[in-house]
Amino acid sequence: MNSLLIINNGFKRCFDKASTFIDAQKTSDIDKEVSDLIAKIIPQELTAYLNDDKYIVYGSVGKGMATKTPWVAILDKEITTSTREGVYIVFLFSSDYKHVYLTLNQGTTVPGQFGPRLGKKEVTNNSKSIRALLNINNAALKSDGKADIADERYKVGAVYYTLWDVNDDEAGYKLLGLYLDIYKKYKEIILNKNKDVHKSKKNLHEYKMNTLISRKYIHYVTAIKSKPFLLLAGISGTGKSRIVRELARACWDEGSEEYKAQKPKNFEMVQVKPNWHDSSELIGYVSRVSGSPVFVAGDFLKFVAKAWENPDVPYFLCLDEMNLAPVEQYFAEYLSVVESRKCDENGVVTTDPILKKCDEQWFFDLTAQLTTDEDIRAQFNKDGIAIPQNLIVVGTVNMDETTFSFSRKVLDRAMTIEMNEVNLYGGLENRYEQIGKLEAGNLIGTAVEGVDIYNDNKDVCDKALKYLEAVNVQLEGTPFKVAYRTRNEFLLYVVNNLPYNKDKDGNELDENFVIARALDEITSMKILSRIEGDETKIGNLLDKLTTTITEQLKAVSGKDYSAKKDEAEKEYSVSLAKLKEMQERQKSGYTSFWS
Repeated sequence: MNSLLIINNGFKRCFDKASTFIDAQKTSDIDKEVSDLIAKIIPQELTAYLNDDKYIVYGSVGKGMATKTPWVAILDKEITTSTREGVYIVFLFSSDYKHVYLTLNQGTTVPGQFGPRLGKKEVTNNSKSIRALLNINNAALKSDGKADIADERYKVGAVYYTLWDVNDDEAGYKLLGLYLDIYKKYKEIILNKNKDVHKSKKNLHEYKMNTLISRKYIHYVTAIKSKPFLLLAGISGTGKSRIVRELARACWDEGSEEYKAQKPKNFEMVQVKPNWHDSSELIGYVSRVSGSPVFVAGDFLKFVAKAWENPDVPYFLCLDEMNLAPVEQYFAEYLSVVESRKCDENGVVTTDPILKKCDEQWFFDLTAQLTTDEDIRAQFNKDGIAIPQNLIVVGTVNMDETTFSFSRKVLDRAMTIEMNEVNLYGGLENRYEQIGKLEAGNLIGTAVEGVDIYNDNKDVCDKALKYLEAVNVQLEGTPFKVAYRTRNEFLLYVVNNLPYNKDKDGNELDENFVIARALDEITSMKILSRIEGDETKIGNLLDKLTTTITEQLKAVSGKDYSAKKDEAEKEYSVSLAKLKEMQERQKSGYTSFWS
């Protein structure tokens, strides 16, 4: 039996079981026969048919959860090796899963950064540019964006598309040959004539990431992209809540109405009250005062809905004085849901609902109150209200006799940055923080776990893992030993720092130095922030960590590190400086990260 006949029979069998795709949108369970056909058998037959090792062929029904649009892709390794980026040929199932399209398509995630999904307008413009470059007129090739494909990104990303006829093998040979010829022409243009149709990984890094942000703010930005839950700790009056507002402001073009606004629309501040012991003030509650149940929405839930309406803009929720009340009590739902985040093969991050669907009138009234966007309301009514990918939660923290300390549950789920340094000359010359324009890709992460980035960044990740293993040896036998969650966040933070590889004069930094700098920062954020106790609990742990971190940072970058700023021929280490501070505090009998 020839390969195209097997492929067409495979597609037909998938059409016969179309209901498994529909059911999987709720259960994530795809029929094994269908999954094997799309992910194994059809790619194997296509590979045999192509008989050319320059092509990679693979298919997917979704990783972790079912994709709305199953696919089988053909990638030329000289153009791209990932469906996240570049141009490739891909078979796409229709929205009813009873037809399949052959398309020349494009990745819609910023290359190399697992950063923002490219906007619809940008993807559409890319498609037009590629068509103009190819300059092909063929009635079989459609480009009107009207393919019946559920995933909007594939629909607008299609340079050309054609409905595939599973009952005509001869037509299939001709159509696939046509698309392969077009793909070869595209490759010849971009490689031989150096046409910049889609940006190379390096150039896109520089355009999107490197040139726009002040070094002073990079650790905020990369921490948020790695985990959109940030704690800002420090003495009162250091501008913790202000920096959140300024990060939100920096998402807008300088001089625009939102940039100049007192409160940009992508920023919301909620003042935490000492008497909060559940989520009713933040999320809301069902009231029956009027007889019929009515949901009274809290500020958090209202802001979540706004973020859903503007998915390409980072939305910042600032919980001011976050630890005036027990965080584990009033923020319990978020602490749980933020750990349910999963990333699909296209970089779309989803979570469990923070407010579950309820088939009662009060819930449908609530969704109508929260949004006027019918698509979003339909999503809420179908799946409940989840956390959008662009929502960033930042809590400001003071540690004194009026506040609650953080449990390890909270610290394990957040990135922690300390803001104790004070420059009395700061903020006197400019009304706003000089951050630079923040693009969505600087802040919205599309990777959640180490597995999402490891294969594309193996050498870098292995260096980070070797460092973390050495640190974890010193934490063995203590309650501070780290596990997979912290491992994932280490890897994400290091990889997200790679584009910021220029010094203040614009000179490129050695990659190993950038890796070591990121490891130093994330060590303070995720490891030292969890350490506290008296002499019996801590012992000489801080001394051992100081030695290990000093040695491991040098092993990565080849440079010496110091706890002091401006020490000759040594790089300043934020984690060594914090360890020194904690060692001094330990002399009183008790120590912690928190001042």
